[in-house]
Amino acid sequence: MNSFRGPVLLAALSAFLGGCISHPVKFDKAAYNVPQSGATVSRTTSIVAVITPETLAQKKTISAWMTGIAHKWDAEPGMMLKDVVEIEFPQAFGHHEISASYAEPKTGDRRATVELSVPSYDFADFHATLTVHAIVYAPRQTKLLDKTYSAEGLRQGAKMFWAGAFGMKSAIRQSSLDAFKKVFAELRPDIEKALEAPR
Repeated sequence: MNSFRGPVLLAALSAFLGGCISHPVKFDKAAYNVPQSGATVSRTTSIVAVITPETLAQKKTISAWMTGIAHKWDAEPGMMLKDVVEIEFPQAFGHHEISASYAEPKTGDRRATVELSVPSYDFADFHATLTVHAIVYAPRQTKLLDKTYSAEGLRQGAKMFWAGAFGMKSAIRQSSLDAFKKVFAELRPDIEKALEAPR
């Protein structure tokens, strides 16, 4: 009997360890309204947002005992950044495009290239924390701004407690989106101010 129990337990343990479920976390068609500044520079500005393949490939694997140790969530902060740019920039500026490497806009009264990266990202203690590094250039690669923005997303403890593994993905997504929105609320006016400054 005991000789049979050992292999059964070993097989069950192997199945558990090998059965860890990995969930990718993106924003999945997130949408929200960006406050309008009313500034002329916004409507007449063309922006190229540079997000490198290395940034897009970033992953942060997250686990939580509260939501089940067999589950892992692969947050993709670079893809989240791209999703937020695609929400923010069309509403804030007259024209935008996303490039994998440095490029300059071909049209627009005011033109800028904005290099964006995510130096750090984490989800712990029920919320996301992240930094976004932005470098803004005028044409001919004239640097206008070089700044790192930090933000914390809303805590999602209740969602994780009540919904378990089913709520974890939503918790990561909602807290991360909140943090990115806080970053861009600072970044947008900084871009406008940089372009309005005399050169």
